[in-house]
Amino acid sequence: MRVIILGCGYLGYNLYGLLKETYDTELWGIESPYSALVKDMKYINAFDQMAMAKEDLEDAVVIDAIGLIANTAVSDDEKEALDRIRMPYQCLIRSLKEGNAKRFVYFSSGGTIYGNTLRPISENDPVRPMSLYAKSKAATEELIMTSNIPYLILRLSNPYGGYQDNEKKQGVIPILIRKAFTNEPFEMFIDGSSVRDYFYITDLAQAIRGLIDAEVNNEVVNVGSGTGTSLSEIIELVEEATETKINIVHRSSDAPTIQSIVLDITKLKELTGYVPEVSLKEGIQAETERIRKELKL
Repeated sequence: MRVIILGCGYLGYNLYGLLKETYDTELWGIESPYSALVKDMKYINAFDQMAMAKEDLEDAVVIDAIGLIANTAVSDDEKEALDRIRMPYQCLIRSLKEGNAKRFVYFSSGGTIYGNTLRPISENDPVRPMSLYAKSKAATEELIMTSNIPYLILRLSNPYGGYQDNEKKQGVIPILIRKAFTNEPFEMFIDGSSVRDYFYITDLAQAIRGLIDAEVNNEVVNVGSGTGTSLSEIIELVEEATETKINIVHRSSDAPTIQSIVLDITKLKELTGYVPEVSLKEGIQAETERIRKELKL
């Protein structure tokens, strides 16, 4: 099986390392903080239709790990902002269809696209995107589903773990661990009771392998742990792992925020037999040791 990952950010870089153990995997993208770490990366803009026309896409599973917009983005003209995202994806889909790609795997945002919910939410529930980021994911999902390209849309909750560039300041768990080790304050933009669904990067790779091997096609699938954890609980687990009390500074945010979201992963389990293998405590401990070594502590 040939797999092409588009985008060398956090997800693209780490999934490339994990999936190449199983498949003939390639990483394509533009220069990023991660790209220098990949010896055999192909430098190409996936949204450049002329450049993509020269590449071999025949029968490849193409995984989109490109991030065109930050999850904190705001705009005075959301329609214009969404159009700026829709147009590149129209070009990419055209390239994949003309190149006879086997399947387009798109990472959507299960953590934001459903809005707030107090119960585990399934793929059959309506989406209620609040932020510009979530609306961009919903719009791209619709574009893909109406494009007649074989697709697999994965609504991810909150993956964490694996190498993460410190300058990007992404992911609450690695940020908290770094703050603990460096004795810097952690700026909290949401309430400590806010609940999220966190899962380790190796479990995401496991889910992708299961869906690829099962030849799942033209489906929308939630991917996460299926368990909700509050930010206060995350802070407690990080403080336990690092043996450090974290200084919390409360801040306000201009972007709409989600109070509670947990994904129902029943469909993923039924399609692949997926069971998360890394507990939150184990994952945070692994991240703590990785960052400890990185900081040479």
